[in-house]
Amino acid sequence: MDAVRLVEEASRAMGRDPQPDDVIAEAWQAYELTDAIGRLLAEEWGRRAEGEGGRPGRCGSTRDPGGTVSRAGPVPVVSATRVGPPRAARLTTVRDPTRALRALRTLLGEIGLALVALITSACDEEAYWECVEALDAVDEAKDRVQVLARAESG
Repeated sequence: MDAVRLVEEASRAMGRDPQPDDVIAEAWQAYELTDAIGRLLAEEWGRRAEGEGGRPGRCGSTRDPGGTVSRAGPVPVVSATRVGPPRAARLTTVRDPTRALRALRTLLGEIGLALVALITSACDEEAYWECVEALDAVDEAKDRVQVLARAESG
């Protein structure tokens, strides 16, 4: 499935007044989707470079310009009732990288705001830290999108 469709699906899920667990699940889904989009774009840029006689592509090299989004531990497996199968696993193409990255940036902003609201109203320490970790992942994904957008435009 195309990246834009997957991001739009996530945006619709966020627009349905999600429960706290759903917001956290959407944060991790968006994090993984950002990583998957970055890998697909890097592969495409690598193919372009090879097609041009090995000259570097738009991003100046054939390696992943966004780098690996690193975290202190594994991404938790989170299932929420409205989230469904992982979007990153359903990603097959990025037809319009600019549009996909713009939509992803907007989605990450929406999820970030929702997480901040959850953090301020968390009723226990465990819920608080789950939200903080999800917010950290969203911030890392936003940074990755910014790097990918620069590479795509430049």
